[in-house]
Amino acid sequence: MVLTTYADDESLFPALAAGARGYLTKDAGGEVIVRAVHSVLSGEAGLSPSVQRRLLERLAEGGTRPPAPPEVPDGLTARETEVLVLIADGLSNQEIARRLHVSTATVKTHINNLFTKTGLKDRAQAVRYAYGKGLVRPPAG
Repeated sequence: MVLTTYADDESLFPALAAGARGYLTKDAGGEVIVRAVHSVLSGEAGLSPSVQRRLLERLAEGGTRPPAPPEVPDGLTARETEVLVLIADGLSNQEIARRLHVSTATVKTHINNLFTKTGLKDRAQAVRYAYGKGLVRPPAG
C-alpha cells in the first residue's frame, strides 16, 4: 500500500510494477485510507479514483509502461519539463493540476524544483526558457 504526495506516472507505475496493490495520495480522507487498506488486505486493489483513471487511460493508449521520458535540459525530470511546457502554454497551476491529475500543491512543488534547477525566478522567465530550449514552438500563423 502506497500513501504518497505524488500521483504522477513516474511515481505511480513503478510502484504498481513493484507490487503495490494500493495507491492513494495523502489528500485522501481517513475513511478512504482505511477502506483501501482493508481492500488490499482482502486481496483487492485499493486505488484512488485518479489512479484508476490513469490506469484506464494508459490501457486505452495501448500501453502498460510509461512512455520514455524526453531529453530534458538542466537535470529537469520529465514531469518538471511537462509542467514547464504547460506554463509556456499559458495554463494556471489549477489547470496544470487538472491536466496532470495531481494536486495544485504537487504542481507548485514541480515549479519550485524547476525554478531551482534552472535559476529561473518567475513564469515569464520560464516561458522564455522553454522557447529558448526548443521545448515549445511559436504558434503558426
